[in-house]
Amino acid sequence: MSFLSNIKISNVTNLSDARYAAAVGINYIGFCFDGDSPNYIAPIKAKEMIDWITGSHIVAEFGNQSLDEIKDISELLNVDAIELNNRILPDELPALEKAIIKKIDLSMYNLNQLNTELEAYKNSCDAFHLMNSQEHLNYIESDLMTVCANYKIIWGLPISNNSVLHIINTIKPFAINVSGGQEEKAGIKDFDELNDLLEVITQEE
Repeated sequence: MSFLSNIKISNVTNLSDARYAAAVGINYIGFCFDGDSPNYIAPIKAKEMIDWITGSHIVAEFGNQSLDEIKDISELLNVDAIELNNRILPDELPALEKAIIKKIDLSMYNLNQLNTELEAYKNSCDAFHLMNSQEHLNYIESDLMTVCANYKIIWGLPISNNSVLHIINTIKPFAINVSGGQEEKAGIKDFDELNDLLEVITQEE
């Protein structure tokens, strides 16, 4: 599989997003179980959607939750991977018995701190999802290229139709992250922006 095909959609909250993502071949479909997030979805509702999905890997996305809660929800839904956004220690992660994606907010780390964090978790995590909660990113492109060369990185930083091929071909992350959203009303969803982005990516393959 070429890494151009690796796309993850986060924060899926409705069946329209879930079925669309599976239909167009998005590799990783994420559901947010962080109760503090506006994109939170109840596990029972997520299960109803997951039952419709074939061919994609299911990712359970968590916030600052306990190991036991994460494990219980992940086992209930039989997900393929767990994305974590908390301070669970590396030696605790094998207890989850799932592939692990660690989400990292770049605004919280300088380059040295980021490398220390990645090294600490590299043997316990299968990938790292990099995002930035601040308006400005305090990293230069060459730093991000080096990080992507050394670790399996899911690119959760800003992306557009104009920048996506440069990111894929020059910075070379393992995967690109896009985000789901709310339906306009039940069963109606505008996929124009995501369709346009996917068209740019697939034309390059």
